[in-house]
Amino acid sequence: MKGKAALFLLLCVLFGFLKGDTAFAKADHTLQFFFENVCASCHEEDKIYEIFNRCISKKEKETISYEIRTYNVFLDSSKETYEKLWKETGRNTAPALPALLINGQWLESYEMIEQNLYKVLMEGETIQTGKATEFPPEEPETEDALTIPAPDAEEKEKAVLFFSTWSCDDCQQVKDYLKELSEKTDFSLTEESIAEGNGVRLFKALLNVYGRDEKEGKVPAVFVGTHALLGKEEIQSELEELLAEEDSQYRYLKEQLGKLEEEEFPETINILTMFGAGLLAGFNPCSVSMLLMLFSILLTTQMPVLKNGFLYLAGKYVTYLGIGIGICMTANQIDQTVLDRFQNIIDHAFVVLFLIVAVMNFLDFLHVRKQEYGKIRMQLPQKLRRFNHRLLKKANGTQGALLGLVVLGLGIAISLGEFFCTGQIYMASILYTLRTAEDGFFKLLGTLFVYVTAMSIPAAGILFVIHKTKGTGVVSDFMLKHMGAIKMLNCILFLLYAVYFLF
Repeated sequence: MKGKAALFLLLCVLFGFLKGDTAFAKADHTLQFFFENVCASCHEEDKIYEIFNRCISKKEKETISYEIRTYNVFLDSSKETYEKLWKETGRNTAPALPALLINGQWLESYEMIEQNLYKVLMEGETIQTGKATEFPPEEPETEDALTIPAPDAEEKEKAVLFFSTWSCDDCQQVKDYLKELSEKTDFSLTEESIAEGNGVRLFKALLNVYGRDEKEGKVPAVFVGTHALLGKEEIQSELEELLAEEDSQYRYLKEQLGKLEEEEFPETINILTMFGAGLLAGFNPCSVSMLLMLFSILLTTQMPVLKNGFLYLAGKYVTYLGIGIGICMTANQIDQTVLDRFQNIIDHAFVVLFLIVAVMNFLDFLHVRKQEYGKIRMQLPQKLRRFNHRLLKKANGTQGALLGLVVLGLGIAISLGEFFCTGQIYMASILYTLRTAEDGFFKLLGTLFVYVTAMSIPAAGILFVIHKTKGTGVVSDFMLKHMGAIKMLNCILFLLYAVYFLF
């Protein structure tokens, strides 16, 4: 139980922390500044503070309550916030970057921000900023296919793909470094600008292929064989040594570039992962034991097993779906810039917790193999089990339509308590989905439906078996026989989640 309790406690603390900013008094004015920057030596987010300090005096600042948030839309999380806000404010097209959202109004370009910041913030003036018109919004244009670079190099020749941008001091220094390096080492050099064509999309796609986090994404950057070097320091300290290795040959870089033509991380992977995790959770011994007790009561009272069994499952379905939606809605409201500051700490904390749960499940597997069922740790606490048993027994003696309502309510109440046991997989799966979902909130909700539906399949199968056999013996024997396999699959699943969050 220690691993399980630690996981649940950290999740509660984490989501409580993420929601915690709502507990503080909100600022009267929130200034949200959006920009796109991939240049390592540029600090565009500082410009909004410089403009703000020029426009608003120290005394004027003391008279208002304000908060400034900055978003680099190169990051997917910030881009989602940007797209959500400009649509919510009634615009048909995205504001030109850099842009400032203040009091529901968009100010585009640094010149417009500086000219109108005081008027909007201090005087409440309304500026003409491209509000929605009576015309329907245009259909979004589809993105052109990526233009894949084709370095002029032989298969076994050393090759470097270099990304830069304009007005970037670090980029110019790396260019000089590459020129010096070419006098000592033969290699083919191909330069791409992120400021032209689909340069930014290409750069982000390559970060994904090379397994680098988009938050590390900055130019200057070079891609050599199977290696990605981001920033001046990495390039100058590691490139020369990498060019001496065999895997800096163009054939390896060509193989990586070829992955850009393949479909990006398929949505079906997420769906299959959630379906498999839900199916496994449906065989959780905690969940099955509650089902068996309910059906035993229904059999002894001669009540319809099929009808009342489905009512119980309906209550459980709604409960788990509601829990998942609640978590996703909470996560959807989080300011991602806050999360970014602690991302590495959070990821490693989850890795540790997933490993603990994996080990606990493996120990349970060993206990099952030895038939030491009393030593199984990953299960509901004894007090909670007794509480659920008392709830189920209260259904005994209830008749007619009232029994249906009682069973539906039991499905909800028992699922909430049962969540301490079966919720381990559910929470881990939700966290995984939140990290991999790139298509917005509603598609994320779709994966929740997949999970909860898959989790209900074993219960529905058990219900039909009990209905046909008029007893719980077949199911009990099956669970006892396969409990070890279930524990081992739980162990493997949490190990996979730990590996994903680690790498």
